[in-house]
Amino acid sequence: MKHNLSVCLAGLLVWGNCLLPTPAAAQQPVAERLTTELQFDILLPRERPNGVAAQEWAEVFAKLNVPLRIRQPAFNDKAGVDQQIFGTTRRVKVIGQLDRSGLIVFPDRKFSVHDVAKLTEWIEDLRTYGAQGAPEGQPLWGLQKAEFDRLHALMRQPVVQETAGLSLTEAIRALELPAEFPLRFSAETREQLAAQPNLPAVPHDLREFAKGTALAIVLRGYGLSFAPRRLPDESIVLGIDPQAEDAHVWPIGWDPDPLGLKRLALAEKMFTARPIGVEQTLLSELMPQVEKETELKILLDPLSLESLNIDPQRLVINFPRKRTSWSLCLRTILAQIKLTQEIRVDENDRPFIWISRFTPRTLPENR
Repeated sequence: MKHNLSVCLAGLLVWGNCLLPTPAAAQQPVAERLTTELQFDILLPRERPNGVAAQEWAEVFAKLNVPLRIRQPAFNDKAGVDQQIFGTTRRVKVIGQLDRSGLIVFPDRKFSVHDVAKLTEWIEDLRTYGAQGAPEGQPLWGLQKAEFDRLHALMRQPVVQETAGLSLTEAIRALELPAEFPLRFSAETREQLAAQPNLPAVPHDLREFAKGTALAIVLRGYGLSFAPRRLPDESIVLGIDPQAEDAHVWPIGWDPDPLGLKRLALAEKMFTARPIGVEQTLLSELMPQVEKETELKILLDPLSLESLNIDPQRLVINFPRKRTSWSLCLRTILAQIKLTQEIRVDENDRPFIWISRFTPRTLPENR
């Protein structure tokens, strides 16, 4: 079933404040909600303080119009960045150490008087994002651990409503995502959706999946992905952007190995040897059979199928009868059509099989 684009986008807009804020609304909160006050303290060395360097730094900060105190360290002083929020004022205090060579040193960076451009960029990040700095490139998407733990706990909740056959709008509503972390569609996402005259229905029934993995799967079918994003006003949204293979996005299930989960324990029946044979069976009919025998949900990546021009309802599968496991059987079948299988787990460690396009690993060049 195809869904008309205008209807889908209208539904997203009506859902509105939670899903698709207007550009004007998205631009107002930072200036209106928080004003950032910066204060830098530079601690002199306890022995042989560098007075010349201290004077040079005082001149640098004066030109940058940033308040600076250069002082002797107190007993409990420690380099770092901290902040407090009082109403609409965010007060960010930065403490650095002036070393004997004239560098000012912070826990994760240091500057010389020749690094004014880098220092200016960091100061702007602090003014914009507060003590946590710009989120790009940071672990946990730039969220504090407590913030990520809260988000992860909410995204662990299982999906209750059926999603198969629904439109993008209907499926997102059916997931009942936490209002505490609203969705925000980027301009690029809007353009990508607008370029598709008819959007496909969601192919998967994601009941009992954790909401984080379920959302990633739903969006994948439309060439989209999502990631937590901390905004300059300290609020956190789930940003939805066009899919990019190298992007740091919320995954379609998690790799069990770093979590200390054993694949054999997660998918024991997938690796159990038994008589297996497949004769003139459609791929769409084979997957439910494997699901029944392995007690694992199997999901086919719609983007991979589309890129390889594979129609599961037309592709006929054959496999000679012999004693083997479903893992080996599927590996052989999928390799012939340039697909591969992975065992993934959702946010509740529930295992499933994700089938997507096989991509050879690129080995580093010998030098």
